[in-house]
Amino acid sequence: MLRVWIGTLLLVMLVIPTGLAHVENEKTLYDDIETSKALEDIVYLRGMGLIAAEAGAKLYRPLAPLRKADLAYWAGMYHGFGAEGKSPEQVREEAMRRGLVDALEGDATYADVSRAYAEGKASAPDPDAKLTREAFASYMRRLVQDPAEGKALAERIGYKAGPSGVIEQVIEGKEGEGSSAYSTYKIVVGGQEYVLSQHPKALFGPTDLKQWQGKTLEETWLSGAEAGKPELQILKLAKGQFSSEAIAASSGGHEHHGEHGEHADGHEEAKRIPYLPIAAVLLGAAVVLWLRRKPATPREES
Repeated sequence: MLRVWIGTLLLVMLVIPTGLAHVENEKTLYDDIETSKALEDIVYLRGMGLIAAEAGAKLYRPLAPLRKADLAYWAGMYHGFGAEGKSPEQVREEAMRRGLVDALEGDATYADVSRAYAEGKASAPDPDAKLTREAFASYMRRLVQDPAEGKALAERIGYKAGPSGVIEQVIEGKEGEGSSAYSTYKIVVGGQEYVLSQHPKALFGPTDLKQWQGKTLEETWLSGAEAGKPELQILKLAKGQFSSEAIAASSGGHEHHGEHGEHADGHEEAKRIPYLPIAAVLLGAAVVLWLRRKPATPREES
């Protein structure tokens, strides 16, 4: 039996990857948005940290009503109430305490969304109308880009439009060492290098960025520009450059870390589990136990 355990641990050490790219696209973010008319909007909102990953299955539920509890969680995470490992319930309670929502029961209206994200200053055709989660995404996307008090929401949270055009080169690098190492990327557009964030969101392309060289970017968004460290956070490729099958094949083989926290700047922190050191310790323990076994007697062997 110990021999079986040792063999299994050795196999684990061989197959576990040491670096992951953390790129997510419309197929890896959610399992149910492919036919949604708000598909692009949903990806943009996740990329900018305006909505956060929820526990459980990777479902957005586009046609479900937007509940005030959902709004409280998303807006609370956006405003930074999820720090220090706060539970979703604590985030919602803090959002209500701070006045982002007036209750955690019932369905949300456009006025509720404006209150949660724009201090009630964002206009809506019918403020008292309830909305689906799909309609919320489309409304928020307009809010992101429409100026309010002289500045669009995207600009107020530190995002600005990035480059478009042909990707002349994809440059892959590595950060960290051993089991903590992960891939980093830069792309060259118009002769200029652009650094990608650790968790970029992509549209209409595979999660393997090495396949993007020579393809055309239709739109991008940079985060961190005001801090002097601009990074590409959202990348939208022109449609039709990759088949749906190619995107699905890449996404199906793409492993990404669970999202344990999302910040207002849209960057997600992923906890890296040191698989290789753990496997090595377990393997060492198994070898010691095996070597210290008492030799079997003839009766035991029979």
